[in-house]
Amino acid sequence: LLAAPDDAQALLIRMIMRTQTIYRESQLSHYGEISREPSELLGYLSDIGLVIRDPAIEAEQLPDLLTREELLTVHNRFSETPLPKSSAKGKIRAALTRVELKPRSLNNWLDNHTPTVSLTCQPLFDRLRLMFFGNLRQSWSEFVVTELGYFNYEPVKLSQASRAFHQREEVDQYLELNTIYELKEQLSLEERVAQTLEIKPINDWIAGRYGRLLFSLGQEAERAGETQTALQLYRQSGLGDALIRELRVMEKTAAPEEVDLRLKRPLRRPLTPLHQLSLARIEARISKKLGIAKATPKLRTPEEFKISIPKPDRCVELGSAEALATPTAPIAYVENCLINSIFGLLFWDALYAPVPGAFFHPFQSHPADLYRSAFKQKREAEINAAWQQLNEGSYAEVIFERYQQKRGTTNAFIHWSVITEELLALALKLIPAEHLRLIFERLLSDIRTHRSGFPDLIQFDTNQQNYRLIEVKGPGDRLQDNQKLWLDYFVEHQIPCSVCWVSWSEPVE
Repeated sequence: LLAAPDDAQALLIRMIMRTQTIYRESQLSHYGEISREPSELLGYLSDIGLVIRDPAIEAEQLPDLLTREELLTVHNRFSETPLPKSSAKGKIRAALTRVELKPRSLNNWLDNHTPTVSLTCQPLFDRLRLMFFGNLRQSWSEFVVTELGYFNYEPVKLSQASRAFHQREEVDQYLELNTIYELKEQLSLEERVAQTLEIKPINDWIAGRYGRLLFSLGQEAERAGETQTALQLYRQSGLGDALIRELRVMEKTAAPEEVDLRLKRPLRRPLTPLHQLSLARIEARISKKLGIAKATPKLRTPEEFKISIPKPDRCVELGSAEALATPTAPIAYVENCLINSIFGLLFWDALYAPVPGAFFHPFQSHPADLYRSAFKQKREAEINAAWQQLNEGSYAEVIFERYQQKRGTTNAFIHWSVITEELLALALKLIPAEHLRLIFERLLSDIRTHRSGFPDLIQFDTNQQNYRLIEVKGPGDRLQDNQKLWLDYFVEHQIPCSVCWVSWSEPVE
């Protein structure tokens, strides 16, 4: 490939960067940087084995290549029950799946000369993309949108050691797990479970993905009524979510004594507060069945109040904010945005510290190990520096300076469109440093769990020089467990918060 003419390389890269793997040659003739005819270049790429000219195409691949009229022509040519000319493309697509048809070239499908080409090198470039990004979520378009200025990323020093994978086997296992995810429609649950259980994760990172796949398959087995398979997969997963699902399945299918024994087994890893709450509820239910007195866990609850407002044409949170705000006590609808953004600005240096295994490429909004247990330990100096700024009172100046310098830089914690300079100024003026410290301590204890669940609104009382967080619940809504846990924490530490229950002042039709 590297010895190929520049135009041939450019055409191949154009094809790889799109989502298709099969193209009509007419789709490839409009790129300004390519001066030679696509047909000539495709011939060269075919000779070196990177593409196939006029490949056999499955019937289910046709809708992505054909217009509605062409697809209708194909259907009516091969089906014994023709569809009317007015048929929608979706209806034609569905009807075509009911006809048994062998793969053939597009020339044969349409009965005219329509040259096509398919990529044979897509698996190679998917592998290279995985090795570069460390994931398959990101695409090569990151280079384009960053070059055009749509996204900006914090520069982090990278070296030859800055790579997601260090052994071929790690890449192979990642792709193997991903393939099992993708084969849901092609393989039975039994086949996918068997393939998964043959894998022995090579490192902790792969083991995490392996555990999530086992949990996903366990959920699928549970929905299908395959209880024993579900229990086996949940037990092998190692995730907190899997433990809770395992126990809930056992509650329905096993004797209380058996569930009680399972509850008494040592845990494989510490549980999050969310999982601890679920576990305590299960323990209380099982104890009751066994005739053992055990109280259901009770969380602290904040002040609650009710308001009645006309049903707004926008969301209930904005309608409530308008009803509760006063000239001297404005309200902002922030939900998870404000606290996370202040956290991201204060702990910026910790988030972008050049820690081994954290950054693999220039297009990361957060370190790859953000949710791993060693995140804090590996950044102890940077995190302590942020705590010191908070303790000494220089944090507001630091945060404002970063806000000005970094504005627009992609950061997984910061919502630039929500956090205005005025909102940030009010928050830093009226939220005490001690409250921020308490909130950030909990956030850092389990970032994945605790970065959500914050109250919807924040009200700043400029006369009293204080603030309060307000969780809004509309008719029929209820508090979620992660919200209850944050409210419990706020009440425990005397962080002002309340729950606003909303009803409509006019009958809803």
